[in-house]
Amino acid sequence: MSNKILVAGAATNAAGAFIQAYALGTATATVPAGDYYIAPTANVTIELNTNTTGNISNASYAVVVANNTGGYFISDGVNIRANVLAGTPTITLFQVNQGQAVSETYA
Repeated sequence: MSNKILVAGAATNAAGAFIQAYALGTATATVPAGDYYIAPTANVTIELNTNTTGNISNASYAVVVANNTGGYFISDGVNIRANVLAGTPTITLFQVNQGQAVSETYA
């Protein structure tokens, strides 16, 4: 477990900010475990595996954040994906990171 520090008034993605940008790439990908926001992004949906058989190879996905809309979602690291509908859009998620790991001594 790492120690984290929050800095009052820190902007998104700044050292000590509560919200950190997370680059997922430009292709359909499983979202790592965590809490995320996504800003409206053209040609990207956030989808949930709704297959209840327990076999991940038979995944059946339903849209939980629609194309070109934003929202908040939680991923378990297995059953949530960012799905690219067309092209190679940049998928940037904003993780509720609760601050960055402490990398130096603050006085």
